[in-house]
Formats: sequence, structure tokens, C-alpha cells
Amino acid sequence: MPFVTVHLLHALPLHNLNRDQSGLPKSQFDGGVQRARLSSQALKRAARSAYLGSGTGTSLRTKNAADIALGHAVAFAQSKDLPFDEKTGRAAIKKVVDGLAKATKETKLEATEPESSAVEEKDNILFFAKKELVTLGHAAVDRQQNSSALVRDDILLDATSPSLDVAAFGRMFAAATEVGTHAAIAVSHAATTHQMALTSDYFSAVDDASAENHSGAAHIGMAYYTSGVYYRTFTIDTDQLRRSWSSIDAPGAADDLGDLTRALILALPTGRLSNSNAHTQPLLVLAEQQRMRTAYEFDTPVAAEGEGGYKKGSVARLAEQRRLAQRFDPANFSGAVLAGQTYDEDFAGAECGESIDAVVDFVVTKVLGV
Repeated sequence: MPFVTVHLLHALPLHNLNRDQSGLPKSQFDGGVQRARLSSQALKRAARSAYLGSGTGTSLRTKNAADIALGHAVAFAQSKDLPFDEKTGRAAIKKVVDGLAKATKETKLEATEPESSAVEEKDNILFFAKKELVTLGHAAVDRQQNSSALVRDDILLDATSPSLDVAAFGRMFAAATEVGTHAAIAVSHAATTHQMALTSDYFSAVDDASAENHSGAAHIGMAYYTSGVYYRTFTIDTDQLRRSWSSIDAPGAADDLGDLTRALILALPTGRLSNSNAHTQPLLVLAEQQRMRTAYEFDTPVAAEGEGGYKKGSVARLAEQRRLAQRFDPANFSGAVLAGQTYDEDFAGAECGESIDAVVDFVVTKVLGV
């Protein structure tokens, strides 16, 4: 089966891990009520940061790709005792990188000056495997030796990437769509399974250097927080991963995918983290092998338990959704494993593992076929 989907329930205490332009926790309107939300972008960024921090990440998202490649060129030339003109080399490298970026330009004609135009260049932050920038730097040196032009093929030959996180999250080149890498992992937004409650926090600060610091606050402000049980998913398209990740059969690929899977399960955004320290472990993690990618829904808000809290009700609703899906389309599902707090709910044949390791091993095995 071509898809592996991981479903997560995560109970977060008071937090504002992902805020909007007004400083409020992000939210969405779903099932007739407002839900707290953690955006897909923030979750992917957190996962990628954790993955890079594990030491296995092999990519860079940067505006300075040309300078980094130039650094590799200089180091390579010195190691081989080869002549290398940095100014000429930088210009050649920048031409290739800029050709991939090709900043979008918006031309605005003023009504009173039809012959003039104001051109706005948008910033371009590009996503490369570290190995690709090394390759470009080495090619720049080699091209100078034989007096030939540096070309796009010296960094990208096709749409694949040797870096797992590039293959997982994808990249687009506006001027070279044929070498853009399609994302192999889809990450959902996280939304509370119940109605959102917003908490405001009035705070003040005292000027320690003031002789009259007892007389009142030097600064006052408001901060906003929420809490709740979030549901989110990520789906790995195994066929697309094989098309996008050129290192999928290389030694260490299983460990690499395991590290990224663990990061996607555990990592959370860090907004206002120092004010709330709200990072908890997932309440429950369910991984399924699927014929067609399938998520579950919490359209009807989960009600709080008699003694308070939404954890038990959220777990029960997720178990119910899996049972209904299995009954409706049993051919859509194969193996499944879960870990965390199940409250003895029936998850329709899913194997219960003792830890997150069981889920990670399941994902790696089903995706790579190892």
C-alpha cells in the first residue's frame, strides 16, 4: 500500500506556540465552533529543526547559497592546489543560483507615467541539499580549469535530491520547474478536538535600575494563551518518496527516515515557550498503512469529561473513527500500530506498542520495505 499515515493526539497545557499577526493563538472555525490551531508550516519547521539537530539533516534553506557554494569552491581548490579566481567563480555560481531562483518581478505602471515602471523583486530563499552546494562549488573550480561555463546541470540534473528533508517537504524553482522536487510527506494543521478557550494574561515589569521601582510598573502588557487536545496527521507517500529521494537505497536510509519520523511526531513550535514551557509528549500516536490517504475528523466537538479534560473523549472519538473507517472500506487499510494512552479503547486490530519506537519502526518498515 502506497501511503503510511500517522495520527496524533497531543494534550497541551497553557500555551501560545503559534500566534497570528495580532499575537493571538492561531485558530480556525470547524464544526460550528472556534478551534485552536497549530499551522502546518510551524509544525514542519519544528520537525525539520529537530531533525537537523539530530545530526542527520543534510539540507540548507538559505538566501546565501551562492556564498556557501563559493566557500566549498575555495576549500576544494586549496585542497587540490589549483588556481581559482574567486571573483569570476562567484559570478559564475551566482548566475546558476539566480537562474534557479529567478525572482518574480512585479511591474507597476503609474497612470501618470505610462512609460515608466516600478520593479519590485521578491526575496528568494532556496532549499538545497548540502551535497548539492558542495557539488556546485567543486564544479566551479573544474570549469575554470578547462575554461568552460558553469551550468545548472552542475548542481541539479533532475527533480530528485540526496537530502531526505528536501524530498520530504519539497522545493520549487520558479524558472526551472522540471527540477523542482515534489514533497513526499503531507503535514496537516493541528486543531483542537473541542471548542477553543482563550485566556488573557495581564503582566507588568519593574525597572530594576530605577530608584523608585516600588512606585509602579515600567512596562505593562497583555499576552494571550489557550490549551487543549490537538489532532494532527502526517502522511508519507512511499512512491513519491522513492521518486524524490535519490538516497533512498543508500546505507543509513532507514536511520535517516526514522529520525525524521520521530521529529515529526515529537517536535512542536516554540512560540512563547519560555513563558509557558508547554511542550508535552503526545497523548496517543496511531500509524496506519493505507491504500488511499485517509485522515479522521472531529466535526462534532468533544465534550469535557465529568471531572474535566478532553483526553479520554478525544481518544474514544479517534478509536471510533478508525472502527467506522475499517467497517466502511476495509480494503483501504493494512497493518497499524499505536502507542500512548488508549484508555482500553478498541482501535480495530491495531497492534499496541510499548513506546514511540514501535511506531517509528512500523513507519520505516512499511515505507522502505525493510
